[in-house]
Amino acid sequence: MQTRTRNALVFAATAAVVVAAVAWLWQKREVARPLPGTLDAIPEGALLVATADLGALRRSPSFAPLLSETREIPGLGKVRDVCGFDPMAGLNELGVAVPAAGEGGDFGLVASGTIDPDALLACASKVIEARGGRSVVNPIGGFRTVRDASLSTSGAEIAVREGGPVLLGAGSYLRSMIDAAEGRVPSARADSDHTKLAAEAGPGALRVTVVLTPEQRRTLLEEIALSGAQGSPAASVVGLGLSVSIGERVGLSAVVACDAAAPCAELATVFEGRRVAQADDMLVRLMGLGPILSRLEIGAKGPRISARVDMSTDEATELVTRVIALRAAAGRQRDPVDEPREPPPPPPTAAPTSSSSAGPAPDKDVFGHR
Repeated sequence: MQTRTRNALVFAATAAVVVAAVAWLWQKREVARPLPGTLDAIPEGALLVATADLGALRRSPSFAPLLSETREIPGLGKVRDVCGFDPMAGLNELGVAVPAAGEGGDFGLVASGTIDPDALLACASKVIEARGGRSVVNPIGGFRTVRDASLSTSGAEIAVREGGPVLLGAGSYLRSMIDAAEGRVPSARADSDHTKLAAEAGPGALRVTVVLTPEQRRTLLEEIALSGAQGSPAASVVGLGLSVSIGERVGLSAVVACDAAAPCAELATVFEGRRVAQADDMLVRLMGLGPILSRLEIGAKGPRISARVDMSTDEATELVTRVIALRAAAGRQRDPVDEPREPPPPPPTAAPTSSSSAGPAPDKDVFGHR
């Protein structure tokens, strides 16, 4: 065999080995490091599951103002000034879960994206200590958590691991979220009820699904009976889904799941009647919702009610602007409540007193919420 031919064969064999090795390593990399999603850290069986594609919202001229607002920590100032960075800036997906009745904790929050665990834990510790608390960092599985050890009751904790996600929750539900994120318990991604409702509502940058447990349905029936509305078709509701899609137009799609077709059709008629009545309401028109309600299409098919409406980006932008204004007004109304008020002057015959009727301030969680 000529030297040139032998060298060519050796080169070809070597190249084949290198290509095969690179392909094998790439496949192993994909298997070993899947991108964590918010649904993977929400335990199966939640009452409510909501997700937001923050990247899509930031790119939308209608919804970007919601995320571009300066975020502040009550009593401490701007987040960026306190921590040196804005933890929201690198996030691309957000999830919120409300656990079913009987589980510890009121809610769970999951965020994924570009995350620096050390910086985030340091930021949370600064907030805790600036409020007079004592921050404690503990490992739980592959996560590290930070909490205020000075609280007499269990408050919210932040948990984070390399590569994400970031978790926020309290009590046993935070532990369940960690177990779901690490694959020890099933997650919302395997929850067939939420998955089916989300699929029926359709894709979107914002998605919300609610699934009622048998216990919650019994509670609903009791409340309907107490209100004197026995036989209401609302008693047949077992879940709902909502989706907001963003494109050339903004679409809102919803589905209501019932346990039977007949009450679902009756409930759809109730919804349609209220839509017609509310579309002409003066307050609704002042908020700019009148034309949108007029275009809302509601229909029933089997044990499902569907609702669909779309709007221009200008209409969506106007709605978001009004929401921001209402939120700011609500914040201004809350501020005076926290300001100390001067006590009324005592009667002329009353003896002065140095005692105060004010009790001790309630505990606060990591974020300063009472």
